[in-house]
Amino acid sequence: DSVSTPVPPPTTPPPHKGPGIPPQGEYRVKNENGTVCLKANMAVQINISFSDAQNLTVRNVVNLKPNETTSSGTCDKERATLTLQSGLKTELTFVFSLNTTSNKYHLNGLSILAIWPDMKGKKRFSAHNDSLDYLRGSLGFSYMCQSAQTLEVSPDFSLNTYLLHVQPFDLTGDAFGSVLECLLDEDNLIIPIVVGAALAVLVLIVLLAYLIGKKRSHAGYQTI
Repeated sequence: DSVSTPVPPPTTPPPHKGPGIPPQGEYRVKNENGTVCLKANMAVQINISFSDAQNLTVRNVVNLKPNETTSSGTCDKERATLTLQSGLKTELTFVFSLNTTSNKYHLNGLSILAIWPDMKGKKRFSAHNDSLDYLRGSLGFSYMCQSAQTLEVSPDFSLNTYLLHVQPFDLTGDAFGSVLECLLDEDNLIIPIVVGAALAVLVLIVLLAYLIGKKRSHAGYQTI
C-alpha cells in the first residue's frame, strides 16, 4: 500500500490517449433517516501504474461507468465518506472532513482497491492517501469544477475528474447549495472575456481611425 504524503494542488490532465472522457455519474449517500447527506455528480477516470509478471511498469487508464457503479457511505458532523463500487473490480472511497471552527470542508482522503483482469502477476492494486487538500468549500455551499482536473493521490495512483459538482455537508433536501467554482473554471471564463474585450477595443480603434480619416478628407475641400 502507498504511504500517505502531501500532494500538490489539482492540475489539468494531459491530452487524452486512452478511453476518452468518461460519462458523468450521479451519486448519493443517505443517513439513517433516509435523508441525502452527501451528493456528488462527476465523471471519474482512474490512472494507476503497477508492475506486471515481467517486472515492467504498466499504466492503466480506466473510466468509471456510472451504470455499473453503486454508491454508499456515511455522514456525521465532521466527516463524510463516499464509496463507489464497480462490480467486484474497483472500489473508490472519498473522505471529506469539516472544520467546525471555520466551517470549511475539503477532500482529505482517497483510496482505491482494484482487481483488473490485465493485472498479470498481481492479484490486486491498492493505494491510499489521508493527507489530501482538494475540493475545498464552505459549509452550506457546493463545490463545482466543470473543467478537467487531476487529483494526485500517490506516485502510482491519480484521478481525473470532469463535470464535478459535490456537496458533502449541510444539504437541503436533494438540492445542491450555492456554488463555489474552482480556479480552473474561473480561468476558463477569464480567457474569453479578455479576448472579447481586446476585440472590442480593436473594433473601437478601427472605427475611430475611420471617422478621423473621413473628417480630415472633408476638411481638405474648399468652397469656391
